[in-house]
Amino acid sequence: MKSFRTLIETAKQRNSYWFETAKLDFSVELNRMFKRTGMTQAELASKIDSSPAYITKVFRGDTNFTIETMIKLAIAVNGELHIQITPKNEKTKWFNELTSLGSEQRNIDETAKQWADLTKKSYETNSSFA
Repeated sequence: MKSFRTLIETAKQRNSYWFETAKLDFSVELNRMFKRTGMTQAELASKIDSSPAYITKVFRGDTNFTIETMIKLAIAVNGELHIQITPKNEKTKWFNELTSLGSEQRNIDETAKQWADLTKKSYETNSSFA
């Protein structure tokens, strides 16, 4: 019998694993943003000219998203969609994660220095080239 770790590693060899992971990641983040707005699922559905049943499917990760739909949903919850491609096995951090850690009045030079340090550490610890 295969171990769970072996099963996961085998699954990661298939494109379907990555499709489902991306859809789930989007759905989870959309739900987080949706909760911040305080709107109902019916209101969200109305904003994108859809049905509350569709929104339920979206939050379950049971839909194949188009980029157009992802953008509509992001805008409807006062967000933006960012699509990023990174080298395989490299972990990344978004710039807004860093800036949310400190005061909004943080000096831009200080932010840039911290971002460079964070990127360097991430590269050194996560890159197969280091």
